[in-house]
Amino acid sequence: MLNRAELPDTDLNRLHAEILSGPLESALPANMTEEWLNLIARDIYEALSDDEPTTKNPQVRRTEAPLQLILRLLNQGKAWHVTDLDALTDLFQNYLAEIVLELVRRQKGHWIEPATVETILTRTELTLEQALYGVSNVRYE
Repeated sequence: MLNRAELPDTDLNRLHAEILSGPLESALPANMTEEWLNLIARDIYEALSDDEPTTKNPQVRRTEAPLQLILRLLNQGKAWHVTDLDALTDLFQNYLAEIVLELVRRQKGHWIEPATVETILTRTELTLEQALYGVSNVRYE
């Protein structure tokens, strides 16, 4: 995984063209390129942490791209309203965990069952046993 500072700002127009305008399954980590996985992981990490954002453009909000992906997966053609901000944070953390699991699956050769439309954002017992950018042992239940 690249250093966060080396990643460009997430291009929302490109996200829409390459992922959001496609089938629902396009928003699953297993169907995204490593570039998108790294960008979205960085965006979620920076949105949830106290770290200084690495954005070069002050208009960029790190929450926007992952929120669009999460809402796409949640909505599935239905309306969805945030009533609890803690629930939204949980969704961000769960999507981040799924992205990291996908990166580990690809980069380390560990067999980890990819999330599906039915399981994405619902596997709440995900455990990452090392830091986000140096995962070597991953377990999910």
